[in-house]
Amino acid sequence: MLNENTLVTDIIKQRSWSKRELRREGFTYFQRRKELVMVRELPAAEAPKQILSSCDEPLVVDAGYMICYAPGEKRHSDLDAYEHWPVEPEIFEDTYSPWDEPAKSLPAAAKKLMKLGCQPYYKSTGVWAKKVDAPCYIQSLESEKPMLVEAGWIVAIGANGEPYCMTEDSFTSRYQQPSPAR
Repeated sequence: MLNENTLVTDIIKQRSWSKRELRREGFTYFQRRKELVMVRELPAAEAPKQILSSCDEPLVVDAGYMICYAPGEKRHSDLDAYEHWPVEPEIFEDTYSPWDEPAKSLPAAAKKLMKLGCQPYYKSTGVWAKKVDAPCYIQSLESEKPMLVEAGWIVAIGANGEPYCMTEDSFTSRYQQPSPAR
């Protein structure tokens, strides 16, 4: 929780970062693995929608947000039973691309998500990220207040300078390890 000793400067917020600043802060660029993501736009009838972040913090998103679902192996009848996360519409447009492989090769869970209103995409851009060795705070676009990121978690900086967090397992499954510098 935030306390009187937490300085506003101690909170990682969205801003325009230079590559030099990111490197100086310990971030490294990671390219995204090509992975099927099923996506739908949040309709007004369901907004505002609360989604728990990977850090178990509530995020509140408005109509028009893109909700991304990891299809996984198991089919569910309820959209919220799938792992899911929100993406701001302009960021989605800049960082996701339509799935470019044959629809017949989609897994059964993805086909179920299509019946629930989703379309296939993949994230086509990478992120700057680092594993934090001490707890820190981030202010994501969708969180009402700064959220605590525990030591050992990954803080990522998206294409528009927006911070978010995820577990190390989730991160390593989604992003390629960078090639060693020569």
